[in-house]
Amino acid sequence: MITSSTPTKAKWTPKADPKITPLVPSQPVASTITPVKYQRPDPFAEEPRREYQIQLEPPGLERISRLDSDAKLQERIRQETKAIDPNEVVIFPEEPILSRETYYGRAGSWPTRTMYVEPNYVCYGRLFFQDLNAERYGWDLGAIHPLVSTAKFLYDFALFPAHFIIDPCGNDCSTGYCLPGDPVPFLLYPPELTVRGSMVEVAVILALVAVFP
Repeated sequence: MITSSTPTKAKWTPKADPKITPLVPSQPVASTITPVKYQRPDPFAEEPRREYQIQLEPPGLERISRLDSDAKLQERIRQETKAIDPNEVVIFPEEPILSRETYYGRAGSWPTRTMYVEPNYVCYGRLFFQDLNAERYGWDLGAIHPLVSTAKFLYDFALFPAHFIIDPCGNDCSTGYCLPGDPVPFLLYPPELTVRGSMVEVAVILALVAVFP
C-alpha cells in the first residue's frame, strides 16, 4: 500500500448557532404619515402675523403738536393696528378707580402760607421842600451850590400855598423817578399850576399884603 504525504483540502462548514435567528425580509407596513403637501390646514393654528413697520421718517409738526385724550389715543391705535392686520384684536386693560371721593384741592391738607412781595416803588408823604437834582441824583455845583439850594428853598416856600392846596392829604411815590445816584442830567422842574392853586396863591399874597402893608 502506497500512502501519500500531501495533505488534501477539506471544506469547512460553519455550525449553525441556535441563538442567532436568520434575517427574514420584513413585510411592508402601511404608514399613517401623510406627506406635507397633502395635509389639510389646521383651523386652530395661529396665522403668521405681519411685522410692524417702524416709521423711519421724522414726524411732522402736526403729529408732534397733536393732543389726544386716552379714548382718542386708544381708538387711533385700534385703527392703525386694523390697517396692518385686520385679524388683530387690540384690547386695553381697564383703568383702575383710584378714589371715589371728590377732590377739593390741597387747601385742607397743606398749611396756608403767606408770601410778602416788596413792590419796586415807595410811597411817602408829600415833600414840599426837596431838591431832586441835589438830594436824589447827587448833583454838586461846587461853591455856588449853597446859593442855588437857598434859592430853591425860597422858591418852594413862595409857592407852598399853591402846592399844598392841590392835594393836601395825598402821597408822593417814587414811580417815574430814576434810582438814587443814576447819571441824570441837571433838570429844571417847573411848578404844577392849576386854577385852584393859582386862586389860593393870589389869595395868600393879598392877605399878606393886607396884614403887612
